[in-house]
Amino acid sequence: MRSTPRAPLRAAVTLRAAVALLAAVAVLPGVPAVAAPAPTATATTTATVLTPTVLPATGSDLANPLRGQYRWMGYASQPAAWPAPDYYERDRSYWGRLEPTRGAYDFSTLDTGLADAGSVRGKYGFRVMAYCPGCWMDARADLPTVVPAWMPVQPGTRIPAWDDERFLTAWEDLMAALGRRYASDPRLGFVDVGGFGAYGEWMDSGTPISDASALRVVGAVARAFPDRHVLLSAVTVYTRPAVLQAALDRWPNVGLRSDCLGQSGMQVPTGAFADLWRTRPFFTEWCTGADPVLGRDQVRTHHVSTTSSHNMRLTYAQMTSAQRTAYETAVRSSGYRYAVTRAALAPRLDGGATRVDLTLTNTGVAPTYDRWTVRLALTDARGRRVATVPLPVDLRTVLPGTRTVTATVTLPALTPGRYGARLEVLDPSGYSVPMRLANAARSADGSYPLGSLAVRRVATPLPRHGYRPVPVPAPVPAPLPAGAVR
Repeated sequence: MRSTPRAPLRAAVTLRAAVALLAAVAVLPGVPAVAAPAPTATATTTATVLTPTVLPATGSDLANPLRGQYRWMGYASQPAAWPAPDYYERDRSYWGRLEPTRGAYDFSTLDTGLADAGSVRGKYGFRVMAYCPGCWMDARADLPTVVPAWMPVQPGTRIPAWDDERFLTAWEDLMAALGRRYASDPRLGFVDVGGFGAYGEWMDSGTPISDASALRVVGAVARAFPDRHVLLSAVTVYTRPAVLQAALDRWPNVGLRSDCLGQSGMQVPTGAFADLWRTRPFFTEWCTGADPVLGRDQVRTHHVSTTSSHNMRLTYAQMTSAQRTAYETAVRSSGYRYAVTRAALAPRLDGGATRVDLTLTNTGVAPTYDRWTVRLALTDARGRRVATVPLPVDLRTVLPGTRTVTATVTLPALTPGRYGARLEVLDPSGYSVPMRLANAARSADGSYPLGSLAVRRVATPLPRHGYRPVPVPAPVPAPLPAGAVR
């Protein structure tokens, strides 16, 4: 008998076994059919870069707290149409008016000023003068004298006795009383330390004050208003640098103020104090004989935050075209002026962590010195907010120039569609209106459009080995043909 070749036989057996195996798998009870896993869907976006519109550096000023032009003792802004919600008082808040009788206070003047600023949600600042030679208040019989009758004075003068314990204690008591009444008032923006010198401007009058007493005068204000800006005259840069340095070391809320913007004799922070503007404000008022062109240059050189609406003898109506342009530039550039020039949103918007890159440009000469809350908002097709998340951005660190801030935030799950992205900068206390940015299309709620982004669903990619192995029983060998040798 001729035997069957083994190799072709084994191949045939293997083929028949494979066919039988596939048939068995298809019908074996309890064994599922082999199938690829179904793709899952998650809400995602493509990488989105938004470029909002930036306003030109022309036109009216942006009215924001503690920057730009403030209303000096109630005088209207210049030009008259420009907004100036902040209000500064000096002549009506002198010591004799606040405390005509020792220990009996009358703060009605300050209440009126705070109400004026509050009516337009502006900030109020004031100075308490202890001595004001030749000032109009002393010529009014219906008003208390600047130096109250009970105050100790230097012999043969009406100049306060600066180092007298009675003077220093009375000053500390007055500041403590003011602090108890106003320190937490959101309408109050700053207090100007005016306790020493003619007009409260820290120039020696009569016998000079000692450094120890000078620090008590500053410290009384700084302690009474720990969460408000306390401004010390920039005269101390030249006359009492040790006192200024000690005040800066002890009290983080102390900044500077100069009374003569626009003249060559303006007191400015120089030397060791030249960089104070990075973390502490430098406020000013125009000098009586100020030159707007020089003032414009000083604003930029010395990083000035505020200018006054008055005190300069030259009015806006009297200025030449060049002077008006310089004056307007000084006001617009003083302090902070933030704009968003670019916003990049990372792809994932599915309730997980999302990266936001925010490019900010500050075309002002200084940062803000107050804490603001920066938030990103997403709106649906009807303009309704579907997500609002805070961004960990501290605008106090955004100095003049351009800076990109990177933040990681968590957004809720979003359904597919197109969403608007908006940015808003809010006062944590809720008092001030949302910050005005140098961007176009500010909405009624104070937010700004960054642009739009699309959220779509995409399938999750299959794993590299996407098929699940299926257990099957061992194959049963097919019977050999008659006469075949296994």
